[in-house]
Amino acid sequence: MVRYLGFSLFLLVFFRAFQGQAQVVEEIKTAGQIYAYAQLHGDHEILLDFTYPALIEKAGGRDAMKNILKQIQETKHKKGQHLTSVEFGDQIQSVSVKDEIHAIVPITLVTKVPGGTLTSSSNLIAVGTENRENWYFIETTALEERNIKKVLPNWDHSLTLPFKKAPVFKEDKR
Repeated sequence: MVRYLGFSLFLLVFFRAFQGQAQVVEEIKTAGQIYAYAQLHGDHEILLDFTYPALIEKAGGRDAMKNILKQIQETKHKKGQHLTSVEFGDQIQSVSVKDEIHAIVPITLVTKVPGGTLTSSSNLIAVGTENRENWYFIETTALEERNIKKVLPNWDHSLTLPFKKAPVFKEDKR
């Protein structure tokens, strides 16, 4: 009887932990859909709403960060680059760190470029704050294990940033 109760308690704890992880993944994906929409449509206000506040502060405030986003977008347009899709992957890993949730979120970006398309596999860091009421995203293109704490001081190195992959170019058929 005691063994049965112990096993039952184990299953209950395991199920609740799994259920909690599934809830976190769904929250990230929901926030990610809005973030992806803003990326695809160049909606800087929404992008700022989903940008980790410390990054906005380091950029000099919301207006300064908005100007940075506009400059990046203008540079891409001048080069003939246009983001056509943003897909969030399913293999999301997360940990609780102090009063935040940190997660590694795989993404695939497809960009129309002169002569073809460029498909990039990358990762975002999702940060859930205020009991996961707010989700923010941090691009990892310039981040490595050695400098991540400059951006995210509470980073728990039990999450490992995946290796960066080279984008894949597919030439347009003529």
